[in-house]
Amino acid sequence: MPLFSRAKAAPEPPVAESAPPPAEPRLERLPGAPDTDANGLRGIDEHRDYVLSLIGEMRPFGIGLMEASGLTLCESLTCDLDLPIYTSATVDGWAVRASDLVGASELRPVILPVKGEVAANDLRGAALTPGTAIKVGAGAPVPEGTDAVVPMHDGQEVGEEVQFQSEARFQQNMWLAGSRVADGDKLLGHGALLTPRALGLIAEVGFDKVLARPRPRAALVTATAGLVEPGLPLTRLTERYDSTTTLLAASLRDDGAQVFTSGIVKPEPRAVANALNDQLVRADMLVLIADDIAAITPGLIGMGAFDIADVDGFDVPMVFGMVGPDRVPLLVLPSSPVRAYLAYELFGRPIVERLGGQEVSEPELVDGQLTSPLNSHPTRTQLVLAHSTSNGVRPLPFVGDQGAAELSDANTVVFVPAEMGTLAAGSGVVCWVLD
Repeated sequence: MPLFSRAKAAPEPPVAESAPPPAEPRLERLPGAPDTDANGLRGIDEHRDYVLSLIGEMRPFGIGLMEASGLTLCESLTCDLDLPIYTSATVDGWAVRASDLVGASELRPVILPVKGEVAANDLRGAALTPGTAIKVGAGAPVPEGTDAVVPMHDGQEVGEEVQFQSEARFQQNMWLAGSRVADGDKLLGHGALLTPRALGLIAEVGFDKVLARPRPRAALVTATAGLVEPGLPLTRLTERYDSTTTLLAASLRDDGAQVFTSGIVKPEPRAVANALNDQLVRADMLVLIADDIAAITPGLIGMGAFDIADVDGFDVPMVFGMVGPDRVPLLVLPSSPVRAYLAYELFGRPIVERLGGQEVSEPELVDGQLTSPLNSHPTRTQLVLAHSTSNGVRPLPFVGDQGAAELSDANTVVFVPAEMGTLAAGSGVVCWVLD
């Protein structure tokens, strides 16, 4: 063995392969999202139809008439009684069979024995036998077998008999049972709107409840920095009053929803998640008002599945989700009153209508002519507030961000297609009529 030979180095232990880092949690995506155009935009109609395809109608149940106004009937109602419930005399007179007075005249009067009397508040009493008459008061139930009531002055009472000198017309002076509503008549069909008059009809025939879908419960959560609830003081120049929550709450109520609000919460993931989870227990629909979607996204992870899309006509992403164990629809809207209101009208109102089992309404579109020029956007449709009169469509001034003040002055939204350059005054445009 050589003296200066080097000892063999001990083998190094094998290096353990490092485990891949855990994947960052991400939002679960809703399936079936529609394609976008060359600019990465989804059409307004495509987005609306996609959202509605994920929404089902709420389950109906028996609702008392006092709480049913404005709801949609989920059954067909058939009357099970007559109105009026009995046939009555319309005048004081004589209950007879018209056939017994055939041929009666001054020369050949007909004399019938009087077999009783029925006053207005009496029961019907014994049936009328052929060849007899019964005295009845106006409003009194006529005895069974009666088919005419002769006015009192057309019969001459002599002792226990009455003399008639003219014939009687079949069913004269009688208010027939079921002449207003008859047993078996259809009152209202499935899908009928329960208006006050419809509910009055239902109550009049004795129903105390109907099968209907309840009003959707909508919970509003506002999570935007710099907003102050009306009534509180503004403490910074960057603060502004929150008109969007009030605007959306009023819109939801007008569309038939019950509305709950949580106040303004911090736009932080945990605060937003807690607020949404608190509202889930009483909501059929959630509306989250938030601007910084990226900041609050971690709070939405694990709550459900979401769709985030750039929708034509809007310069902020439209976010929609189905959250919680019952997959409650969640609509995320920006804090800008104009953007939020227009997005709600296009995408939120249809959700309320679908949940309530109502026919989904379409925006009312009309043609108009501009009174001043408008510039189009190079890649997307613009939704421009305007005021429409018989003289034309006047676009409202746009300086910075528009708010509730401009929205209150608008009665129309002008659709300005992309890549149209400048639309001159007098150009024809398609207008969406606001209510």
